[in-house]
Amino acid sequence: MAITGNFNGSNGNTPVRTMIWAPYNSPGLFARPNGGNYWAFQDIDTLSHEISEWANDPFADNFVQPWPFVPPAPQFGCSNLLETGDPVGDAGFAIGTNAFRQGPNPNGTQSADGYYHPEDEVTLPWFMRVSPNLVSEPTQTPSPEIGRYTFMGSLDQFAGLTGPAPACG
Repeated sequence: MAITGNFNGSNGNTPVRTMIWAPYNSPGLFARPNGGNYWAFQDIDTLSHEISEWANDPFADNFVQPWPFVPPAPQFGCSNLLETGDPVGDAGFAIGTNAFRQGPNPNGTQSADGYYHPEDEVTLPWFMRVSPNLVSEPTQTPSPEIGRYTFMGSLDQFAGLTGPAPACG
């Protein structure tokens, strides 16, 4: 699936088109059977990841303070890119009703659960290392940080994402 948008680049004088590309991942392609690791890495996970990154940085030229390895995304090392989906690479949630390709995997195990699985996304206060976070939605459970650093907030299973980004070291 590709999504495009028109942006007025060059000081508003020249229209510029941007686009993203993302697959629809069938349950079982990457997801581990019976609720294992990467259970959310199916159906619209990659699409929601790419839409968020495209909307926040359509030209891939927004830089932030370098952010280091975090538990769900060790492969990025120390990055200075505003990549809202990369730090939460394995974190997601289930929502809605998905009836597409919900049968068992070829080996007989079951990964599909009847829901769509968007990815969690990091918010700007995480990259900015704002603490306490007074600008985002409040966390779902009381926290000294007050606001969320990801869309899922305190519901995110990775502890490294419930506060601001650690410094690169």
